[in-house]
Amino acid sequence: MAQAASGGYEIPARLRTLHNLVIQYASQRRYEVAVPLCKKALEDLEKTSGNEHPDVATMLNILALVYRDQGKYKEAGNLLHDAIKILEKTLGYDHPAVAATLNNLAVLYGKRGKYKETEPLCKRALEIREKVLGKDHPDVAKQLSNLALLCQNLGKYKEVEQYYQRALEIYESKLGPDDPNVAKTKNYLVRMTVQCCLVPYPRRTLIWML
Repeated sequence: MAQAASGGYEIPARLRTLHNLVIQYASQRRYEVAVPLCKKALEDLEKTSGNEHPDVATMLNILALVYRDQGKYKEAGNLLHDAIKILEKTLGYDHPAVAATLNNLAVLYGKRGKYKETEPLCKRALEIREKVLGKDHPDVAKQLSNLALLCQNLGKYKEVEQYYQRALEIYESKLGPDDPNVAKTKNYLVRMTVQCCLVPYPRRTLIWML
């Protein structure tokens, strides 16, 4: 999960643990366990922290992930819109947690093939990460990779190459030449050079973040 600790808010350990548990249940398609678990945690958070708390927004993100995996895209989208409103009000418009949730909404739109709606969300998430984390942060590289995948689906191949090239430079300078992300990004660039377009991701499209 992407770190959202900048600006005075860090995702509590209990919610990280819950997120991992929910992911495990969802991967096993045990939604009858995952959904009530999320809803109960959300109810408890709203009682103890109020309806407009960053922890509530984090829990909305987690529940939205489960709904997305179930194909309940409308319900997931509503939760993410609510989460964005809460985070913007409590943490500000330029917080990494806002960027992560914008990215998650972009993932959801990408699943539905709504690439035009996805692009402004990804770009705003990138702007926030660059502003708060710096233009050479690895999380910026992740967002650039998401934008490259999006532009692939939109047929904007020149931009795909630009985004991947910049992501590669960040990974190499910050994580070193032996980091797995370096090899992956180089592979995508080679494929694009040879084929003039990228080979699609195997069922992953964009990356979900918290």
